[in-house]
Amino acid sequence: MPPALYEAGPIYDKYPHREEVPAAYTLEVANGRIYADNFNSVAVISADNKLIGDVSFQYARGDWRTVQPRDNNIFRQSYFIEPIRVRGTVCSLLSGGGAALGNYYHWLVDSLPRLHLLQEAGLLDTVDYFLVYDRNLRFMLETLEPLGIGPERLLDVNTHRHLRADRLVLTSPVRGRGVHTPDWVFRFLRETFLPARRTRDFNPYIYISRRDAPARVVLPAAEVEAMLRDEFGFTTYTLSDLSFAEKVELFSQAKAVVSPIGAGLANIIFAPIEAPLLELLPRSFALGDYCEVSARLGKPYDWLIGESPELADNHGDASRENLTVDLNVLRERVTRLMERVRKSSQQRELELET
Repeated sequence: MPPALYEAGPIYDKYPHREEVPAAYTLEVANGRIYADNFNSVAVISADNKLIGDVSFQYARGDWRTVQPRDNNIFRQSYFIEPIRVRGTVCSLLSGGGAALGNYYHWLVDSLPRLHLLQEAGLLDTVDYFLVYDRNLRFMLETLEPLGIGPERLLDVNTHRHLRADRLVLTSPVRGRGVHTPDWVFRFLRETFLPARRTRDFNPYIYISRRDAPARVVLPAAEVEAMLRDEFGFTTYTLSDLSFAEKVELFSQAKAVVSPIGAGLANIIFAPIEAPLLELLPRSFALGDYCEVSARLGKPYDWLIGESPELADNHGDASRENLTVDLNVLRERVTRLMERVRKSSQQRELELET
């Protein structure tokens, strides 16, 4: 992570430079239980009533840090819902936190790649049901369909907050107990979802607007969109208007992307590696997630920090702030972005000639 971005990031959420991510694995549990009645924790319980800590999940109270299994709040509960019996094999795609809140980024990065681990272990075809947080989320259904998993095979915690299955199939947390994403996650997503052929043409110069979102809107919105359109040829897209397949196809055609931080920017995974990203960050929410994604992919990355009205000192409040950018500074950064696109295009032409 560039030192300047690290220093600019909020004190409450500094992105670690290094983490140890243990090897991935799968686990089968006979007559096991899953208890998940809140987004802060997932408890996987063996037939003899022991917490299986390595495949459970726990956030600290009021914080976004993962903590040790002994601190799982299952140990503090005094009331328990009776488990629902499920005949057959259940695979848990639960990963807690943002995924539990229906966040698109966390679904793509923390939940969906568990299916790759099952494929590699030869277990995917043995699963009868998949446990998710909300079986009605559109993007969830649209990402599972290409993998042959229909809604009739989904259970969710709205109806199965506590279940017991004949057999549980589980995987290690995709990112361990940290934030760094293994390279295999991006390979799996690109190989699985990138379209074999183009079915719709999009402008390859993409500006993602969050005008359809309650926070992290870039201001002054109209002036930013007009400048990007009139001076640089960008088209503004709001991702809520598009299906999952359309989002993938949009980003797969990208030559350059400008976007504020947000879950929808996870689609940068599907962009050509040479297409640069300029990320717009509120000062109080200058997180390193997409800097890391870009680095893992080998993608050119730049950032611009805009002013936040309140300069919140915690993750929750900061995530709800908008940001104001200086149009002259933005113009300078986009000019640099387009110069990088031009040089990359010239380099590809030279390679083709030789």
